[in-house]
Amino acid sequence: MYAQVMVFLPFRTHATPVLDYDIPPALAQAIRPGLLVVVPLREQCLPGLVLALTETPAVPETRPIHSVLYPEPALDARLLELARWMAQETLAPLHRCVQVMLPPGLRTSVCLRLTPLVTSAPPDLPGPAKALLEALIQRGPLTSAQTKQALKGVDLRRARYDLKRRGFIKVERLLQLATVQPKILRLARLIAPRAEWDARLHGLRDLTLYCHILEFLEAERQPVDVSVLYAETGARSGHLKTLATRSLIAFSHEEVLRDPLAEMIFTPDQPPTLISEQQTAWDVIEASLHDATSTPAPVLLLGVTGSGKTELYLRATAQTLAQGKQALILVPEISLTPQTVQRFAVRFPGQVGLWHSAMSDGERFDTWRRVRSGAVQVVVGARSALFAPFPNLGLIVMDEEEDASYKEGRPPYYHTREVAEQLARMTGALLILGSATPSLEAYSRALAGRYRLVEMPQRVMGHQQRIAAWEDYLHLPGSRYRPLETPQAATIALPPVQIVDMRAELKAGNRSIFSTALQEAVDRALAQQEQVILFLNRRGTATYVFCRDCGWTAECPRCDTPLTYHEGASLLLCHRCGHQRRMPRQCPECHSPRVRAFGLGTEGLEAQVREHWPGARLVRWDQDVARSHAAHTAIMGRFARGEADILVGTQMVARGLDIPKVTVVGIVSADTALNLPDFRAAERAFQLLAQVAGRSGRGLLGGRVILQTYYPMHYAIQRAAVHDYVGFAQRELAFRRQAVYPPVIRLARLVYAHANREKAQAAAESLAAILRDALRNAGLPLTDLIGPAPAFFARVRGRYRWQILLRSVAPADFLREISIPAGWLVDIDPVEVL
Repeated sequence: MYAQVMVFLPFRTHATPVLDYDIPPALAQAIRPGLLVVVPLREQCLPGLVLALTETPAVPETRPIHSVLYPEPALDARLLELARWMAQETLAPLHRCVQVMLPPGLRTSVCLRLTPLVTSAPPDLPGPAKALLEALIQRGPLTSAQTKQALKGVDLRRARYDLKRRGFIKVERLLQLATVQPKILRLARLIAPRAEWDARLHGLRDLTLYCHILEFLEAERQPVDVSVLYAETGARSGHLKTLATRSLIAFSHEEVLRDPLAEMIFTPDQPPTLISEQQTAWDVIEASLHDATSTPAPVLLLGVTGSGKTELYLRATAQTLAQGKQALILVPEISLTPQTVQRFAVRFPGQVGLWHSAMSDGERFDTWRRVRSGAVQVVVGARSALFAPFPNLGLIVMDEEEDASYKEGRPPYYHTREVAEQLARMTGALLILGSATPSLEAYSRALAGRYRLVEMPQRVMGHQQRIAAWEDYLHLPGSRYRPLETPQAATIALPPVQIVDMRAELKAGNRSIFSTALQEAVDRALAQQEQVILFLNRRGTATYVFCRDCGWTAECPRCDTPLTYHEGASLLLCHRCGHQRRMPRQCPECHSPRVRAFGLGTEGLEAQVREHWPGARLVRWDQDVARSHAAHTAIMGRFARGEADILVGTQMVARGLDIPKVTVVGIVSADTALNLPDFRAAERAFQLLAQVAGRSGRGLLGGRVILQTYYPMHYAIQRAAVHDYVGFAQRELAFRRQAVYPPVIRLARLVYAHANREKAQAAAESLAAILRDALRNAGLPLTDLIGPAPAFFARVRGRYRWQILLRSVAPADFLREISIPAGWLVDIDPVEVL
């Protein structure tokens, strides 16, 4: 037999070779598809993945496989099949699709290598680039981790860009072999009775310390981690070795799972009684779970915020576990993970695993192994959890399915919804897509019968016993809940939304960013010790800086976009590439001191809130203050515990927050996304506004939403104000049919970037000509091609970007027949075209 091996080359390439290798007799029983192996290629030994076995090689002479990296397959047959499907659908190279599925710890790293004849650093090099070049001259090729260690405080991104642009270095990408291993603890235990201690300790110095060690082990009555023993007794390794030599203690080893949930305590709860509307929805889901004849159709669960979608997820998970299968719960944002994990861990204690990018390699490696062995029955995670090695998957839940973060932003450009649907077909699992504002793609599929549409228009807020406890805690004579036909349950209407026309506010003389209605609502909430959320989907203090005399604007030198002012650090930042500079004291063009910051971001909003309500406790939640999973959890926990009165935030506050004391949500500017040149702008704006509005009135106190806008008659704002998703969808689908945009037809986006403006334009025009010829030959209208044109963000990180949009019922099939030149990024079904 021979093995077809995908060889991971130590440099960036458009295609990774699949070569045939001889299977040596010593490895005949071990080699199978999905196994990671080491194979010879030219003068190197490189890692590779066995794709298939064959009896006939493609070439007459083959070389033998060198060795096996792991005894168990890294990818099973199902994941290999899924990778091939992804490569077909996204037009990404197969190795790109395989790499996103590989176990944690096996990753691509960057290696910097000097080009030939470079022996010294030119004097005109910038400081960071010079420091990096000198390090490479002295030490030879360096990985990105090594350069960070050697050149702390140096802007390595900029240095790398400068050196690569001038041809001094090559940037190679290497596949590092996995360094993550199971965590093994070394344990010590007492093996000699106290009566024998004196005799065995005879002649030793530090008798007091040795006795202390033995007494500590005696008191513990079980093996103790040696690191704990060192900390508690002051012992060192030599002391323990001496005790072991004298047969007083013995060592053992034990594997410890790195589980981020291990230290948390969850008290199990019982499922509540469903109201009739929930029961109807559950009957559909339950029937799909027990459909043994074929793969059940995906279910689109369209439920308003607070309608009880999560309870149905929990019941579906319980049914799946009862069938001996596993469940995958997908959430779009890392910030949503804590509350989702809490709900599932309480219902299924000891059976839930966590999966997201903020976990350490060790934690993900242990979760990966536990999922593969079946020890973890429920996984809650982000989109990459799709590729966990489930041996018996029965349920996939995709919460907030419309979220744009479900689309991968790097090759392969896969959408979680499409991959989840294919995975469900392959495994026979039920796919549940849940949202209060589903994507138009999912909704149109439900209308067409491809998905089963289940609607829940009522907000179910709690059960009577819990409500009575909250009323007593808050000293309320009663609440706004209405009893339902189920005696235990009650509901409350979705919060009223007041649209404030900011043009009228200006005419009335109010130049504040807070309308009169919003000020009064916040004043009332604070006076009654309630909580407030203020939403603005822009970061920073001001959105741009300009000179009031000559009109100069501070722009990123690499992206041609305005720099955002952050007052706390007194810096101007580019949110596209990370470039930063100090706030200028005078205009660099006319030297006028009248340089001003204009616009508003969350940092500026925070400052104005402190000025307007100085006695309020305030917390801000955006990417600038919450860059880690722990930071997200801390901010959410602080606000949920009532340690802050006002929460200022970006879209992070729009989802997952269920805080009973939030009675006011202020949308400071509803117009941020409305006027972007993207056909999804209205859909994205409606979804965000509706989700933010749903954070209010989720408790006994009710709530209200103040929506400030300069476009009060826009249909996205009008429909969001009355929580009317169906009305918005009908209007927006009519626009998409008229303009011939998804979901009426599919779309492909092709983007080319180059440091030279003319070369970028020439490449775009050349490919556009090829595509027009292909459209003519296929008898398709030339209007199916949009462009070429500069992208909205026309220059990013020093590279000019041109794009082409292609309409097609099957864009991947159409483009597969065309030889697309190297350097083009192809995104099938893009979620944005900026």
